[in-house]
Amino acid sequence: MSKRDEGEEGRRGPSDEELVRAYLDGDQRAFEELVSRYQPVVMNMAYRMLGNRSDAADVCQEVFLLLLRKLRSFRGEAKFSTWLYRVSMNACHDHARRSRRHLSLSESPNEEMPEMEQRLPDDHSDSPERSMEREEVRGKVQEAITRLPPKFKEVLYLHDIGGFDYKEVAQILGISLGTVKSRLNRARNRLAGELREYWEQGT
Repeated sequence: MSKRDEGEEGRRGPSDEELVRAYLDGDQRAFEELVSRYQPVVMNMAYRMLGNRSDAADVCQEVFLLLLRKLRSFRGEAKFSTWLYRVSMNACHDHARRSRRHLSLSESPNEEMPEMEQRLPDDHSDSPERSMEREEVRGKVQEAITRLPPKFKEVLYLHDIGGFDYKEVAQILGISLGTVKSRLNRARNRLAGELREYWEQGT
């Protein structure tokens, strides 16, 4: 089970879908609760995708303004979180297009890294040398990710970092299940190719 799913299971109170219905029935506090739940999530995603906290804050604000206008179009055919991620991902693309920047999939310190980095051996050492080595590897992985095409960055973020399953990633990005699996496999292979020389030098 992903951390995202564990968080959803551990959350007390009304479900997202119940809050949506309550807001549409006129309860303004229900929308405030949705913002409270998802503002950190959307901010983190936008920061990872855009690589700039100022841009991420702009996108986060834009997403919740869009949410106010689009919430009546939510039909419950997918989870609210899946639907919101799709709105957020589109907002990131629109912002990058307007500012003529590329999506960067930035990594912030001490946050979960993609699956590729998790495969590295870990001897659980707390030595300064080991810590420096891990930080160096983290930097190399990040550099490799930033060189990936945007379509590969998206699936890596959503599946390997965000914890969405293949079906949810397909719904968020509006692509087929087969395309998700193909892109994820190609993204991981390209990452492995980028990092192979570095890893071999360290052995």
